[in-house]
Amino acid sequence: MDPITTAILARGIYDLLQSSLSYTKDTLKEKLREFIVDEKKADEAAEKIEELNLNEDMSQKAIEKKINSDPELLDILKSIAKENNVNVNQYHFGTGDNVARDKIVKE
Repeated sequence: MDPITTAILARGIYDLLQSSLSYTKDTLKEKLREFIVDEKKADEAAEKIEELNLNEDMSQKAIEKKINSDPELLDILKSIAKENNVNVNQYHFGTGDNVARDKIVKE
């Protein structure tokens, strides 16, 4: 498992817990949708995370350790990482954008 993936996930859960939002499968699923495109995988991951019994007293590092201790959750995250890989071969000449996939514009 990529340590960056678990660290990002742990940070998202930590932020969710610290913002005093209710800690439910639905709120987890919405948070996971920020970087998991497949709704079924997001649902599975949210269920597994809900079973970890995380709370607002835990640090980001403690949450990350809990995530890393669940082999089923790690398998879900590994499968997501493999599915989301995209290879783009492109050439760009001139002016303008060179965007391979999703372009996000913040105004």
